[in-house]
Amino acid sequence: MSSWVNEFNLSSKQAKSVDGKDLGDVLEVESNYILTENESKFYIPTYLIEKYEGGNLWFRIDEDEAKSKFKIATEPFRS
Repeated sequence: MSSWVNEFNLSSKQAKSVDGKDLGDVLEVESNYILTENESKFYIPTYLIEKYEGGNLWFRIDEDEAKSKFKIATEPFRS
């Protein structure tokens, strides 16, 4: 995970896709993923973080990719 992620309290911040869509509130920050939730839960890998700006955590994926690849009901396997 990027070292700067630990410098910010990301809980309750908004997650945004590259196309500006709402991916929900950040609920949990883990070493391999960020858990966000709006109507759905998204477990998005930390390597997809683009930036933290204006109180929003931006990811390098669009809303459709988030829904098709990272919308899952249970926590992913941790290695």
